[in-house]
Amino acid sequence: MADCITLIGIRAQGTHGCLDFEHTRPQNFSVDARLFLDLTTAGSSDDLADTVDYGQIAHRIVSVVEGPHCDLIESLAERIAQAILRDPRVRRVIVTVHKPSAPLTVPFDDVAATIERSRSDGGSLAVDADAGPAAVGRVPSRPVRTVVLSLGGNLGDVATAMREAIVSLDSIPGTQVTGISPLYRSVPWGMDESAPDFLNAVVQLSTVVDPMALLDEIHLIEIAHGRSRKVHWGSRPLDIDIIDFGGLTSANPELTLPHPRAWQRAFVLAPWLDLDPDARLSGEHGGSVASLLNACPDKDAIERISDTWILGERPLP
Repeated sequence: MADCITLIGIRAQGTHGCLDFEHTRPQNFSVDARLFLDLTTAGSSDDLADTVDYGQIAHRIVSVVEGPHCDLIESLAERIAQAILRDPRVRRVIVTVHKPSAPLTVPFDDVAATIERSRSDGGSLAVDADAGPAAVGRVPSRPVRTVVLSLGGNLGDVATAMREAIVSLDSIPGTQVTGISPLYRSVPWGMDESAPDFLNAVVQLSTVVDPMALLDEIHLIEIAHGRSRKVHWGSRPLDIDIIDFGGLTSANPELTLPHPRAWQRAFVLAPWLDLDPDARLSGEHGGSVASLLNACPDKDAIERISDTWILGERPLP
């Protein structure tokens, strides 16, 4: 495929590198990305809906660079490529990450790493046979577990971002979306009163992927939609939380299971109850989701606004 869109010199600061100071001191990075896709329809229609929004892609690139630390620019390039390939229209991508301030002891102009990644014929991301430890969590010999995720956001076209995220979740190897709740609107929780209202939904998955591997995939999906974790309680275009992972319990600070605050969040409990009237939350504050919702102090601060939003219908204003 010869059609492509090229972005050159997308600049952002990030904390990437092997040296200790590079873990905390932001450095300048520059990214070039060449996106291969079929532009035939867009060329005829002159409609943005028929092509890739390269402004959104640029924001995805910046979100990755500003996101979690990588020791290697090779890893950073991989994250950027996977974030771009979350757009189903992009079939192949070539990414170059430039690190012009690399800590070398000789005169130089630039250090760069270039990778090329593409989708498999089935539409999911291609995984090399030598993918290494990151692929271990996707081996389908693991037990199948039911996972409950909470999706939300309050910036931009949240419903569209959530629909695209669900498609991405369903494309994770060894994972299948088995349930999607109605769409809710909720008052921002733990934020300034001036913040926009959130849209929320709950999704159920069946998966053979282990919890940390699924969390890594979720972070990639969030980054692909411009999520930044610089402000913990800030407004965001997309937020995906693992609420329950087959009843597993874990005190790991990177992924506490079940979600430690799910029991007191009506915007989680109500759509979950819509999916499964017999649902139960495990853990210290667990119990029947119906009972937890009934006791939830913010149950009147949510509103069910669409049962058919997943079909592309616009939610109520």
